[in-house]
Amino acid sequence: MTRLPGKPIMDVREMAPETLFETVQHRLGNGDLLTMNTHGRLGFTLMEYQRRWEVVLANMARLDLDVLLVRSPENITWLTGYETPGYYKYHCLVMAPGMDPVLVLRRFECLNVAEYAWVTRIVPVDDWEVPAEITARVMRDLGLRTRRVGIEKRGWFCTIEEHEQLELALPGAAFLDAAPAIWDARMIKSDEEIAVMHRSAAIVDKAMTAGFEIAAPGVSDDIINAEVHRVIFEAGGEYMSLPPFILSGERTCLPHQTARSDIVGERDLVFMELSATKFRYCAALMRTLFIGDPTERQQRVAEACIAAVDTAMATIKPGVSAEDVDRIARAEVEKAGFGEFFRHRLGYSIGVNYPPDWGEGEIISLCRGETRTLQPGMVFHMVPLCLVYRQFGIGFSETVRVTETGCERFSQLPLEITVKH
Repeated sequence: MTRLPGKPIMDVREMAPETLFETVQHRLGNGDLLTMNTHGRLGFTLMEYQRRWEVVLANMARLDLDVLLVRSPENITWLTGYETPGYYKYHCLVMAPGMDPVLVLRRFECLNVAEYAWVTRIVPVDDWEVPAEITARVMRDLGLRTRRVGIEKRGWFCTIEEHEQLELALPGAAFLDAAPAIWDARMIKSDEEIAVMHRSAAIVDKAMTAGFEIAAPGVSDDIINAEVHRVIFEAGGEYMSLPPFILSGERTCLPHQTARSDIVGERDLVFMELSATKFRYCAALMRTLFIGDPTERQQRVAEACIAAVDTAMATIKPGVSAEDVDRIARAEVEKAGFGEFFRHRLGYSIGVNYPPDWGEGEIISLCRGETRTLQPGMVFHMVPLCLVYRQFGIGFSETVRVTETGCERFSQLPLEITVKH
């Protein structure tokens, strides 16, 4: 145990002595040793976590950062494996070259480090303490340079008050936005990440199929919603970062809305956009079911949305810009005469996630103005969707992985208009 003034750095094994660990040291490419705990609940191999660690260290060196304070739950999970729904309270991973990381977190959550993470060192924070002040003290007493401190300025959980407390506790430090140091690394998924996302996609396929099977005139969208949830959780899915979006009738025109006891009618639409999560990694899928034959206009909208997905998948390959994929796919909806109802980006990066969002659009999106080019290992959820207010909403989507020569779908369900009589 390393003693700090008023606050010790604890070995995780002291907090949970009953847990069976194997503690190993991995030599990094720069010669440093990284101490890691291994146990049965880690979502990925230690070599995968080491790979991620080294990529971020390299990005820190490129940005000339002395230390990186990681606050976003997605980034902490991606780097360490640590998970909890209690991320609404303070968590901060202190990361610097040449040392094992220290996770500063609410004392109530500390046992989750032993259960889910490879991290070996923690500093518990009691509910009556000021977490930012304790984090600054940890940095000082570890002898870390604080000339250039990387923080996540665009993170949802870095409050203005917390930042002001850090500035007071670390006078003279320059705080730089270091979110890209991790985002650039997360943007390219490894084979291990892709394998987990395939598991999530298989659960989504089961849930979508179950929702379609139970949807019928006279059935409440609450019943469809309940069936989708049952299938997701029975298949091993974890809590989702967004709820299933399940609507029928004219309410299908509303974005990001959920079931509300509406009864499916004759010749109604049933709209479903679902995700499933494993180890906090998700895949998503959108489909529209027609109860009875669609109208001529609905048919044309559905065909345009499907054409947009097909065109996007045919366009995606390494070297193509993200905005070109958006432009080329969007043209399919525009030439069909429905461009005004396609109000959003074509798609967004998807991978590790926590509520309130299942996407990684902050990392990269398929949208106008995004000039970065696609690379193998990127994963996108593409969502052509047309919302005609007080009439209908129709959309189809695919989660795809960029490959060396093009892209591949995660879903095994057909991309087609489905009519149920």
